[in-house]
Amino acid sequence: MSSADVSAPQLQSTADLDALTSRWLGTLAPTTRSGYSADARAWLSYAYSEGINPKTATGRDVAGWVATLSAFAPSTRARRVAGVRSFYAWLRDEGLVASVPELPRSVRPRVRGQDDARLVGLSSSDAYRVMSAADEHSPRMAALVSVLFTTGLRIHEALALTAGDLRVDGGGRVTATITGKGERVRTVVIPPVTVERLDAIRPQDGGAYFRTRTGRSWDQREARDALGRMGKRLGMHLHPHILRHTAASLALARGRGIEDVRMMLGHSSLTTTQRYVRAAGNLDRTPAYVLQEVITTDPSIVDR
Repeated sequence: MSSADVSAPQLQSTADLDALTSRWLGTLAPTTRSGYSADARAWLSYAYSEGINPKTATGRDVAGWVATLSAFAPSTRARRVAGVRSFYAWLRDEGLVASVPELPRSVRPRVRGQDDARLVGLSSSDAYRVMSAADEHSPRMAALVSVLFTTGLRIHEALALTAGDLRVDGGGRVTATITGKGERVRTVVIPPVTVERLDAIRPQDGGAYFRTRTGRSWDQREARDALGRMGKRLGMHLHPHILRHTAASLALARGRGIEDVRMMLGHSSLTTTQRYVRAAGNLDRTPAYVLQEVITTDPSIVDR
């Protein structure tokens, strides 16, 4: 028996599991935390109901749980498996389990294809319409939309902004230090047009910018719902991540370097940022434009 086995909790009691799950979740970003928490607890509930010791669970044990998720979409099943894998990877790194259970290839949830249009986000004209609508909606909505469009922040990062986070550097730039996924820290520039909108809702106490009328912090669900309602009036399906996708795609389309965009978005890997380049390229290279010419051009004119 190793020293890790002696000192580590044995994953036998509910109390031990709750404590370990809480510690693991504390290492994740807020948005990831909420989803993965439910995923891990669903798996643990299944394991105990089936008499499976989570510490010694195998890939086939996890496959049995995945089989109970058949009513969910493939993307949801894949996300739940990812949550459980993340939990086991953390347990392994902490010396609490020997390995991460690997699902048999035949039962791994498969999410086919990629919605390039969703990844590209809005066109520049639609982005202008959204920004104009936000300005008409309220100072708070104007500030949020401007932040998301010009910095590409995740919604939880934007809502966490405080007046104290903004500072002016030696070059006159206004910047903010953001703590993103995996507790990775990055600095983003807040352009003047966004600073102006943030100044319009600047709290006197120097705290969070985005608050309700009662002074409570505006939460993610409320912000998403408000953005969705505004989008519905515009005939668009709007949510915060669409604005983040738009920020990335429009920056790349206007010649910003992919590494610069990666740093702005806080991606840990350049591969993640490259998805935006591939998505735009896939749409631009579509045969649809060539086929359009075929059905709209009179062959007799071409042959002359």
